[in-house]
Amino acid sequence: MKIVKFFLLIILGASTSCTNNTVQPEETAIELQFLHNVNGDPLELDNIKYTNAVGQTYSIKTVKYFISRVTLHRTDGADITIPDIHYVDIRDDATLTYELSEKIPYGSYSGISFVYGLVPEDNVTGSLGLEIDRLMEWPVPMGGGYHYMKLEGDYNEAGNFFNFHSGSLDGVDYAIHVDLPNSAFDANTSKLNVGLVMEISNWFKNPVDWDFAYWGSGIMGNADAQATVQKNGTDVFSVSFPSSTL
Repeated sequence: MKIVKFFLLIILGASTSCTNNTVQPEETAIELQFLHNVNGDPLELDNIKYTNAVGQTYSIKTVKYFISRVTLHRTDGADITIPDIHYVDIRDDATLTYELSEKIPYGSYSGISFVYGLVPEDNVTGSLGLEIDRLMEWPVPMGGGYHYMKLEGDYNEAGNFFNFHSGSLDGVDYAIHVDLPNSAFDANTSKLNVGLVMEISNWFKNPVDWDFAYWGSGIMGNADAQATVQKNGTDVFSVSFPSSTL
């Protein structure tokens, strides 16, 4: 009898163990890596070595911006939008990688899109914290909220400074909705690395060749300039998939 009871306990224990072992859905974490190029080569800061479409030489000193509302488009038509806001500063290595706050289910995805800047409901003065307020706040008389981008440098000679700043002006939203070309992927590993490559030279061409002298050193209050930045920004980003973690 003792032997029979012993085997019954083993069977019951195995049955209970199987019942408690629920199968977890397979999911992939997405890590974004932010890369910055000029004419296909990694950006070299603080050097007047680049030439724009109208023949002006320029340097880049500052690259700061927001990426938000990353959307992963499934091939079955079910989009997954992550409501994150990520701040990038090229001089702060800690901001150049970012893991999205939500994982995505395994499967096939037709592409990736995101908002360059902030949608109106995210673009509220004082909502992102004191440090971001200090670095990126947009003037309240111009509509408040935050800069979408601060891209700064010199042109033609040192000290000839330009501010290529973008944001919402007087209630008009100039954020850029970016659909990344060639961004289809399969989610089938624990982590997928996604490189977002900013081609800085594209800010200054297509469809409008940017003239630093014409637009002047500050464009924040210029609606035509903000609209031009928005138009030129549609092809600034591309994607790469440098590696995946199994």
